[in-house]
Amino acid sequence: MKKIFLSLLITGSLTLASQAADLANIRYKNINEEGKLKIVNDVWTENVKRKDNDYFIKFISDGTGSYSEFYNSDGSFAFTTGCQYEFIKNGDLIGYSNQDLKFYDYTYTDGVLSRRELTEEEVQALFPDFEIIKISEFSPNTNSLKVKKDKINYKIILLNDTDRNFYHYGFTTGNSRIEKYPLTGFLNIKKRGMIQFSHFGDNTKANPWFVLLVR
Repeated sequence: MKKIFLSLLITGSLTLASQAADLANIRYKNINEEGKLKIVNDVWTENVKRKDNDYFIKFISDGTGSYSEFYNSDGSFAFTTGCQYEFIKNGDLIGYSNQDLKFYDYTYTDGVLSRRELTEEEVQALFPDFEIIKISEFSPNTNSLKVKKDKINYKIILLNDTDRNFYHYGFTTGNSRIEKYPLTGFLNIKKRGMIQFSHFGDNTKANPWFVLLVR
């Protein structure tokens, strides 16, 4: 009973600590639902004109995970990215999966969508003001990692370099102060402390938590 009460207490304080964070933005805007895009000579663009009749429209799936689905201009299904966040950068369609904690680059040839996982270097180039922390850096024994906060806004990207899935994972804290982003693995740490990345506070074999000790 004591364990359950403590868990509820921590979860409650964590939620309050990061409510404002959900409004934080990143430099690349998510393609809106019902947003239109097309690909011309392997270049993606949102510059779709009224006279165009060959383009894609974005919708959010009703199923688990709220994946982005794209339909042809005639209403037929075209493809799904398997992501929750997409943006166009220099003619490339980039998607981010909140479950995978990974970025993908998409190409579309002869009606077939292909994806390639972005490298750590490519992600860092997209977000130079964020520090990348990889899942493999956490201790295999304690699932913890000590990091040093040396500036007011310590922005990090938790990047998944394993085959693990992080469905319904999120950041929580009882003594730190954090701001979250629409992309699950992104975090702005405002105050030192202990931060958990977990599946509703679970710490089980199936859903272990990952703990950041920010000094």
